[in-house]
Amino acid sequence: MNKPKRKPTVAIEEAIYSKAKAKAEEKGMTLLDYVNETLLLNVEKDDFLKRYAPYIEKINVGHTLVLRDHKINKVVEIFLKNNTLYCSHDESGDCMHIHFALAIPEIARLKIKSTK
Repeated sequence: MNKPKRKPTVAIEEAIYSKAKAKAEEKGMTLLDYVNETLLLNVEKDDFLKRYAPYIEKINVGHTLVLRDHKINKVVEIFLKNNTLYCSHDESGDCMHIHFALAIPEIARLKIKSTK
């Protein structure tokens, strides 16, 4: 069975291309299949979060992840405390805000920034 011809193309920065190519090879996938799967998972994850926690939105990522919780009408910070994610509002490492944070890719940037 032949795959349909592709029309869309996307430019990828060289550093990202190298990382994606290496990940694809690790998984025994073509770069095209790896990128398509990654993009699809990201779109599906965004749709899931809109249904799971429609009242939480990401505001900013710096040394902390800043979320706005429209249900309680407050800004909530997620940060690393003793190498564990911690929620400033719930004073917990296991709450809806932490679960939301773990589902977004920006959380990886928070961890990278905090270890430097």
